[in-house]
Amino acid sequence: MPTSDRPRFRVSADRQSASRRLRYVETSRPDDGSCTLCQLDEENLPAPDETPVMSHNSAEDDAVFAETKLIEAIENQIAAGEPAAAQATLNKLTLVGYERADAVRLMALILAHEIEGMLAENRPFDGAGYEQMLRALPELPEAVGDSEEDE
Repeated sequence: MPTSDRPRFRVSADRQSASRRLRYVETSRPDDGSCTLCQLDEENLPAPDETPVMSHNSAEDDAVFAETKLIEAIENQIAAGEPAAAQATLNKLTLVGYERADAVRLMALILAHEIEGMLAENRPFDGAGYEQMLRALPELPEAVGDSEEDE
């Protein structure tokens, strides 16, 4: 076993008594005196030109990000079965001919509408109203239908 792979122990023995002590010493410094943690940090530093740049500046990027998160929230609701109207609405929309992705997108529009209402009116999330709007799909509330035509 090479010396760098060998565990580091300190052994001390007292020849006068029959006792021996063995102590394991854990260290980040190998035998050559360099710091392993420092070496790992240096190896994993990004090169100056590799610094990640957030291109989250445009309204289009924001819209795509928001839509992705809303769809993720709908998928989480369906997986958790909470509210029950989420799975029921998905089933209804797929039965009447909507593709699953389109059905989830419609549901995400309803969630976005409810969140927008919450923020505009400074009120808590209206679970009953949200479920009612979900169950009304594929009919969209007027405010949602208007914003869809604007896009």
